[in-house]
Amino acid sequence: MQTPPILAFDFLDPWGWVAMRRLVIAMTQANRELNVTFQPCRCVLSRSAAGMTYRDFLAYRFGTQAVLHQSLVATELQMLGIEPAFSAIVCVPDTRLALAAVLWLQRSARPARPFVESVYQALYCHGQDIGDPAMLEKLLGREMASFGDIQAFMQSAAFSDELQETEASVAAWAGRVIPSLRINGAVVFGAQTPGVLMPMFI
Repeated sequence: MQTPPILAFDFLDPWGWVAMRRLVIAMTQANRELNVTFQPCRCVLSRSAAGMTYRDFLAYRFGTQAVLHQSLVATELQMLGIEPAFSAIVCVPDTRLALAAVLWLQRSARPARPFVESVYQALYCHGQDIGDPAMLEKLLGREMASFGDIQAFMQSAAFSDELQETEASVAAWAGRVIPSLRINGAVVFGAQTPGVLMPMFI
């Protein structure tokens, strides 16, 4: 039995959304069940960027290439039917609560993909603060999940340990290339097209 593909992602990198959408297309074309394991792996800046203006975050991360980066990823999102609104993002959100929810859903044997999709959409299409507990509770309401349980998990040592272990694991197989995928043991770096990914499911 084939194991679900693993997607290493960072909510503060919209290429992770591109990678997820392309992965879903490839799995659908290959008649695979849409079951994905998500492994958070924040870059060094992402770990300390909460509260920074989004403009400054982009400047620190991409320097003079920030505008080009936004233009490229916007084009790829639009090709997937997504209309980003990067200008609506004022400050960088604290992603820890959203990441805790992803890990909690998976450790509870619940699919995390719809929630991950909704978080990306809230941030990049509406500029909403995905670190706001009220916003996350609203997004999780669609998953019929207990927000209190997730908050308790985020505040526990178990979450800190799991996040640290997950990021270390991803760093070991993906290095600094996020997003990246592991499909049936093979590592695929970056947000590759469905045409590249689909043969790995056959």
